[in-house]
Amino acid sequence: MTDIRLPLGGLKFSVRVAILCVRDDRLLANTAQGLGFWFLPGGALATDEDITTCAAREWEEETGTSAGPLRLVGVLENFFGPPHKRQHELGFYFRMDAPPELPDEPFMVLDNAETLCEWVPLTELAARPVYPLALSEFLTAGPGEVRHLVERS
Repeated sequence: MTDIRLPLGGLKFSVRVAILCVRDDRLLANTAQGLGFWFLPGGALATDEDITTCAAREWEEETGTSAGPLRLVGVLENFFGPPHKRQHELGFYFRMDAPPELPDEPFMVLDNAETLCEWVPLTELAARPVYPLALSEFLTAGPGEVRHLVERS
């Protein structure tokens, strides 16, 4: 399988899945030293892979735990990057309750030793840059609701 990341028409096009993993009033987010922002666990969709299978695979690769029930809550068309490195990303966002075996303290991502997972209080999402910014909308999606958003930066 090959990740869906393609140079097209002067930009990079990719398909990504991400998980909004919630425990109590906190969201699991990734960061790296010196990065200055946080992002959601997940990764690129591979060819011949459906989005739910991809989300479960990425979750297990990053945390070493099995994904619980995944509920699709959002689709994001994201356009970002400087003019010489523009990106168009189609993202599928799933919500999942945190597995009990996931630690409460920060831990390193298993498949990338430079990436740290930590719990971000939901009350800090407005003040702390966790990308995509649309994730706040996705967190409020009710059962059976899938939100579609477009972000341009």
